[in-house]
Amino acid sequence: MTRLPIDRCKVPQAFWRAVERAGISPAALLRQARLPATLHISEDAWVNTAQYFDLWQALEELSGDPAIGLHINVAADTTVHPPATMSAFFAKDFRDGLNRLARFKRLCTPEELHVIERDGEAFVSFAWIHAVGPEPDVAVDVTFAAILELGRRGTGRHIVPLRVEMTRAGPTTREHKGYFGAPITFGAPKNQLVLRADDLDRPFAGHNPELLAILTPALLA
Repeated sequence: MTRLPIDRCKVPQAFWRAVERAGISPAALLRQARLPATLHISEDAWVNTAQYFDLWQALEELSGDPAIGLHINVAADTTVHPPATMSAFFAKDFRDGLNRLARFKRLCTPEELHVIERDGEAFVSFAWIHAVGPEPDVAVDVTFAAILELGRRGTGRHIVPLRVEMTRAGPTTREHKGYFGAPITFGAPKNQLVLRADDLDRPFAGHNPELLAILTPALLA
């Protein structure tokens, strides 16, 4: 029998830096989410899935910006990403980057990244193993933007998805339309980013086999 991963999500310091850049103090965010006031101080902070979702919901409520998830990712500095995430930017190509992200995501969250290719399309979706409620909209935006930023920054090309499927009711914002540049479907069965399968073959300009040879064993330890 396969054991489920432990219900714990790491909250890296990069998250708190992004929150501060958005003009929200970590202390205010933690109060809104009803979480320990000193959580942001720890270099090794962990929460469960429900608390992780509470953090994102609190961020959306405090910011009053329905596109805050997109803004955070676009402004993110990849040099402060955790090693498991950063390693994806040194992959051979977009497909390799997604596979590495999926492989190492379980180190930080009980979350699965699925990539299914069919008829020239690549369907990218995520599943939270211990979730008892829907993933907050802002967290979905962060995830979708993280995938696109990986592809765009890694390849040096402005990759545009074929379509974006969201479970939320909508409507979309001008920021969402501008960022994705693709049709957005609301009320979908699940949150899913649909890419051109050919885009996954695009090479990454920063491919670094030597650095990956160092990072990969360390992440698997």
